[in-house]
Amino acid sequence: MAAGVGGHAAGLERILLLERKPALGGILNQCIHMGFGLTYFKEELTGTEYALRYRRLFEKTNAEARTSAFVHRITPEGEVTYLCSDGERTVSAEHVVVATGCRERTREMLTIPGTRPAGIFTAGLAQEMVNIHGLLPGKEVVIVGSGDIGLIMARRMTLEGARVRAVLEIMDHLSGLRRNKVQCLDDFRIPLLLEHEAVKIIGKDRVEAVHYRDNRSGKEGEIPCDTALFSVGLIPEQDLLVDAGVQPGGRIKLSGNADYVHDLVDNVTKEAEALGRSLAQ
Repeated sequence: MAAGVGGHAAGLERILLLERKPALGGILNQCIHMGFGLTYFKEELTGTEYALRYRRLFEKTNAEARTSAFVHRITPEGEVTYLCSDGERTVSAEHVVVATGCRERTREMLTIPGTRPAGIFTAGLAQEMVNIHGLLPGKEVVIVGSGDIGLIMARRMTLEGARVRAVLEIMDHLSGLRRNKVQCLDDFRIPLLLEHEAVKIIGKDRVEAVHYRDNRSGKEGEIPCDTALFSVGLIPEQDLLVDAGVQPGGRIKLSGNADYVHDLVDNVTKEAEALGRSLAQ
């Protein structure tokens, strides 16, 4: 949306935004917590409020937006093929901005052994389940990794009645923001165990425990739980380009978290608006 707003302001005449979800706003639509907009809108908003406010800016442009549109092919020549309710469509453009954000690293990427029971989620998926669909992933929770989404979900799960047994962090320091540790862990007396590594998932049909190792002492133990949430980092989502053998540059531009992981959505917005203006020029 920000690339479209910037491009429109600089005179770009034809802009098409393709979004695979039913509504514009991306991951912000499931972020009901505060902490957004302080540098861009000069006030503190929830993620959903930020998305709504920016959507109103986007709607004032001449850009066309198609939701529930799934892009599955991009070519170096600027051809984009997508699926929608009308079937398959291909459009051509002078510039293609890939603003697909990030995906979460999973338990499989960490090669944590054990069985494959129910009750294993990424923190972002758990956030979508609770905030969008009203579903509680579990009642006894261990969070692996101290990324910001994991910290926020520790608080969210607690507020919804679950018990967060611990947050395990393999490093000797916090991964997420200090403010999230204070507001999400300390305020709810949820223990953060640094230099603790999840070494095995235990359970057959459902998660029964997380086996861990204290890397400082070498001691091992188990934390009983029915749910394991993984908050172990984000990966810029560039698979569309990788699968097509397309390198960013020329007609193809990366924007936002698809380029690199940003700390604040405000910074994403400003950079993308600048990109939109540069494309118009």
